[in-house]
Amino acid sequence: MSDKIVSPQFSLKGWSLKEWFLGNGKTIKELLKVGIPLAIGYATTSNPEIVGLITIAGKFLLDVTEYYLKEYKME
Repeated sequence: MSDKIVSPQFSLKGWSLKEWFLGNGKTIKELLKVGIPLAIGYATTSNPEIVGLITIAGKFLLDVTEYYLKEYKME
């Protein structure tokens, strides 16, 4: 089996932003689930302890909501 060269060295030929998003969707989602509460906490106060608590609580609520929407099945 021969190796197919998709892109020459130091070239982005064949690279696609859409493919990157699809391949990194889970990471992007997790960054948003931390980033949104962090931004809200920072916008409301500049106290690092409160920002941390808001971020942790917000991430927890977003995780629970995601679980409920994806995993919960009516019996």
